[in-house]
Amino acid sequence: MRRHVILITYGEPPTPAFKQQLHYSWRILLGLTRLVAPIPAPLLPLIAVSRGRSRHQLWTSEQYGSPLEAITTAQARGLEGALRRLKPDPTWQVHVAYEFRDPSLTMVLDRLPADEPVDILPMYAADSAFTHEISRATVRDWSARAGTRSASVHVLPALDEELLADLSARFIARRLEEGQLGGPDWALVLAAHGTLLAPRRPMETGREATERLCAGIERRLADSFGGVFSGWLNHTRGGRWTEPAMAETLHRVADAGFRNVVYFPYGFLADNAESELEGRAFLRAHPWRSVVHLPCLNAEPELLSALARHVAVRFEETPALAEA
Repeated sequence: MRRHVILITYGEPPTPAFKQQLHYSWRILLGLTRLVAPIPAPLLPLIAVSRGRSRHQLWTSEQYGSPLEAITTAQARGLEGALRRLKPDPTWQVHVAYEFRDPSLTMVLDRLPADEPVDILPMYAADSAFTHEISRATVRDWSARAGTRSASVHVLPALDEELLADLSARFIARRLEEGQLGGPDWALVLAAHGTLLAPRRPMETGREATERLCAGIERRLADSFGGVFSGWLNHTRGGRWTEPAMAETLHRVADAGFRNVVYFPYGFLADNAESELEGRAFLRAHPWRSVVHLPCLNAEPELLSALARHVAVRFEETPALAEA
């Protein structure tokens, strides 16, 4: 018996190439931005071109290339190995799909045998309308034409917040020990993607879950730093965003007298332009003595083991599918 897992991310392009950035921006506008803002259809091409051009220019000037695709592939291979060690039976196959690039989730689902169960694992820290719900909606639409196959396809929820907080805190602690960092002269800055506080229509923004995750990390590491601060990586349009914004947070860190900073983008499971490039831009606005910009959990073995257990719970809860 064979069982499939699909890891899915937004699918940020790896290079600054304008054509790739334009295509990505266009699909985000159609599949995500319009959930939040009722953008008139005639404006969509203009906005897509503007976003694609600005990303192309910024990435080019910063000599930046996104590692997300390579990291997601490494996560998939690592998760497959962790599942095989944890549950040798069934035979596991882990695939990669993207929300706003090909291969899309529907493309991958169409390729898989109709009689083999599929678990979809959105690779985001918090469950929200902008993360896991996108996959759920995609599966609902796909199921409308897939018929009976839909019962064997399931979107898994996010990891438990306390578990993820523990994984993140242990990861940071290891980096502190390796680099002989931390102590009363150091500040820990925790970063996550911001969200609108009052969207135009009711939706789960993931803010509260993200705040609980942040608080969990802070509790575990408060004694390792002189101060722990959190900030949001916000956009600027559409209404009032989460507070404090990252620029304000870093001003607070500097005003508190800290000149040594450990920056950790806790709101992401894999590095991308927001976790790396945006953090870089905010941090260099201050004359720090020392800055350590930590990566995301990426393909850390502890994260992959936790994800394997997360998937295995679903397998154990669906005996009917296990016997399919």
